[in-house]
Amino acid sequence: MRNYFYYDILDNTMREYNFLKELCEEPLCVRAGAQNEGLGRANHIWLSPSGGLWFTFDYENNRSLPSFALYLGFCIHQCLQSLFEPLQGKLQIKWTNDIIFSNRKLGGILCNYQPAKRTYIAGIGLNTNNEIDAELGKFGAISLKDILGFEVSNDELCRLIIKSVEDNCRFMENKKTYIDYCNAHLFGKGRFALLEMGGINIEAEIIEIDSNGALSIRNEKGELIAMHTGSILQFLD
Repeated sequence: MRNYFYYDILDNTMREYNFLKELCEEPLCVRAGAQNEGLGRANHIWLSPSGGLWFTFDYENNRSLPSFALYLGFCIHQCLQSLFEPLQGKLQIKWTNDIIFSNRKLGGILCNYQPAKRTYIAGIGLNTNNEIDAELGKFGAISLKDILGFEVSNDELCRLIIKSVEDNCRFMENKKTYIDYCNAHLFGKGRFALLEMGGINIEAEIIEIDSNGALSIRNEKGELIAMHTGSILQFLD
């Protein structure tokens, strides 16, 4: 049985999760109404104003999967599309860890694996009922409330996303299933972009996600490169 903890405000849910996990052996979920110091990839700040869905939860798995963030993207994408008809056909997955609606960021994923505990720790941030102010707007964000025209239950959506991760676990043994799904909904597929890879910026065409979860790109010389870490900085077309 998973224990759910909610706070009106936290520095960040992952820090509180780590504290509570020392006191509790059962699976946990820590959710905050707002975060003062939300974390994104590479220790970037994740703006987490009141009204959004910000939570950290754990998932036990016997081995580390390089493509686990994509598995989470698959589960979140499926969950949101099944719940909200206006998202269908417009919701995409940006390698490696963002959920995109009509070219604007709806949410993001942060995860790490703890081998000693055989557990993934996942942080999820979704713009649900929060206002998209000027600060968030400059990152190209959009909220579910703006798309749907009404507010959603953050508590219920949090639980349904975790349920999707748990219920779809059979696909983790056959990662082709969720990799194919991510490719079918891949943001930027076939477009030329400026990408950051290992601290170096390169221009390349986005081809697909390969079977190991790497982004397959084609550089200006026509060479195929497997991009295992890095970011899509901007599109050039």
